[in-house]
Amino acid sequence: MSPRSGRTAAVVLAGGTSRRFGTDKLAHLVDGRPLLDHTLAGLPDDVDVLLVGPPRPTARAVTALREDPPGGGPTAALVAGLRRALADGADLVLVLPGDAPGAGAGALVLRDALLSTGHAAVLGVDTGGREQPLQLALRPAAAQRLVELAGPDAGAGESARRLVHRLDPPPVPCALPPAATFDVDDHDQLDAWLSEGPRLS
Repeated sequence: MSPRSGRTAAVVLAGGTSRRFGTDKLAHLVDGRPLLDHTLAGLPDDVDVLLVGPPRPTARAVTALREDPPGGGPTAALVAGLRRALADGADLVLVLPGDAPGAGAGALVLRDALLSTGHAAVLGVDTGGREQPLQLALRPAAAQRLVELAGPDAGAGESARRLVHRLDPPPVPCALPPAATFDVDDHDQLDAWLSEGPRLS
């Protein structure tokens, strides 16, 4: 079986309180669709989407689950998603934030980088060289190791950057296009995405 014929799961981190945005930013309509649907649209139909966060309607079928404890932070959500992906028998796991509308397409860049090498993990890097610890492509062994490294608290309150940095061998960096790492935290950033997003790809 070739690597590309295996089962791929995408862990989409869709929790958070949207404090800076003021309302649920993932439900905010952008060109008539919730922001989250823009992110998910970048993922192929044959990718199993594991949506970690409060239940919410989406245009495509997803498996919804919560981090433990609910509201335990992005690392706890990451670990919950990895656990489910491994339990479902995924051969490759993608991780991406729900509030970056170009992150779905960016996850495919990470997937291709992983499949073209023998590495266990690939880590997204933005155009400024900053690591994006919530944008990953992982083989099952690396995903399992992250779950183990998270310990009994399952990543609650822990830094995702510190957790990912504990992988051995470390993840290989992969440059992502600007659109893939542009996240929306407030209305000014949403306005910037609406005006600049199409030119960032």
